[in-house]
Amino acid sequence: MTVKVVSGQLEFTNQNLANKLRKKGHELVTFLDDYTMLDIETTGLSPYRDRITELAGIKVRNGKVVAEYSQLVKYPKDNKVSRFITKLNGIDEALILANGMPVKEAITEFRNFIGEDVIVGYNVNFDLNFIYDLCEKFQLKKLSNDYIDVLHFSRVFFKKESHNRLLDCIQRLGISESEAHRGLKDSLDTKAVFDIYRNQFTTEMLNEVKDNLKSCVLTEEIPFEYLIKRNPFKNKTVVFAGTVNKEELALIVSNMGGQVREHVDSTIDYLVMGDKDFFSKSNSELQKARRLISEGIKISRLSESFFLDMLDSWARS
Repeated sequence: MTVKVVSGQLEFTNQNLANKLRKKGHELVTFLDDYTMLDIETTGLSPYRDRITELAGIKVRNGKVVAEYSQLVKYPKDNKVSRFITKLNGIDEALILANGMPVKEAITEFRNFIGEDVIVGYNVNFDLNFIYDLCEKFQLKKLSNDYIDVLHFSRVFFKKESHNRLLDCIQRLGISESEAHRGLKDSLDTKAVFDIYRNQFTTEMLNEVKDNLKSCVLTEEIPFEYLIKRNPFKNKTVVFAGTVNKEELALIVSNMGGQVREHVDSTIDYLVMGDKDFFSKSNSELQKARRLISEGIKISRLSESFFLDMLDSWARS
């Protein structure tokens, strides 16, 4: 098996593993006149555990906004929102119940709004994961559109800065003093940032953005500059158990600066199991992990699919 990171996208030649990855598009480094800028609000950071609360975007033609979309999203069973999120963006359960559109209808409308456009966003891989999964759930057209991540442009434009959140950039560029954390306003702010970059970026700066995108073979030695940036497995210990494809994935963890152990103990950071093993009562490593967790030891239990998603997110970060 060969595992490659090409232009920020993880690619497996092992078809079984490849089928467990989201089939998202490729990242582009360019300025376009026509695209859809999008931003979502959610109840948390994980598309596996959390929900979209708001879908929003703007359609751009010849550099001008020609259409807008903004919709709160309502679910059949659970519409609770944590106090932290409500304080951040003002969205709470009462607002969703009063103004939300049923999730299937909302994601269908939004997928049609995006169409075949190149997608632009800020740290856009986060948004893509949530939207991709909802499209899959309701059997809509796969979200395989190519995309542009404005965050990667910011890291070159403000290369001496350690933080380049959307808030940081709109303040530095005089666009706004605060980030709304509401989808439509944040989409418009991101477009304003992108427009400034369009006018001020040089060819050399664009090439630097391209050079910063990861490109390597994970089963071989990985360039040092990739390993030091947002690497989830550097200096972490991992155990693979059950039906997971251990040999190849263990090699990747080692190449990324992690350590692979045979058995679970109190020093382990991650236990990775086959998707069908996640709730197994016969998996001895899982039982040991559960016991240690009950004693207060922090061990993250991951399915193989979730583990691959972590790799893919790292490749696109």
